Amino acid sequence: MPSLPVTSGAPSETCASFLPAAPCGTYASVSGQADGKDLPWASSGAVTAKLQTVDGSLHLTVTTRCGPLSGPATRTGTVLTVGDIAVGAAACAELAASQQLWVMAFLKKPVDMGYNNGSLTWTSGTDSLTFNPK
Repeated sequence: MPSLPVTSGAPSETCASFLPAAPCGTYASVSGQADGKDLPWASSGAVTAKLQTVDGSLHLTVTTRCGPLSGPATRTGTVLTVGDIAVGAAACAELAASQQLWVMAFLKKPVDMGYNNGSLTWTSGTDSLTFNPK
C-alpha cells in the first residue's frame, strides 16, 4: 500500500519586509512620540514588530509588555494598514496596559513608514514609533 504524504496543516509563514530597503526581521522600538512628546517607555524595546506572509497574505505581529497584538495587513507604497487586531491574552499592570492601548489605537490608523540609517519609523498623525532591527 503506498504511503500518503503527511501534512501538518500549519500555515506557510515567511518573513516580509516592511519596506524594500528594510531588512526582513523583527524590529524593537528605540523611541516614540505622542503629540510631539517623548514616550520614554518606547525607548527600551517595549514594542517589537514583525511582518510576515502567511499563506500568501501579509500579517503584522506587534508585541508589547502586555502581550501580542496581531492582524492582517496591507501595504500600499509606504503606508501600512492593519485590519482587525487580535489581542493575545495577558494580565499586566495598569501602566503597561495603557501602553498597549496606545499601540492599539496607533495601529488602527494607517501608518506611514520610512527607513533611514538602519531605523524603521512609523508615523500616524502626530504620533510616531522608531524601531531598529532586533
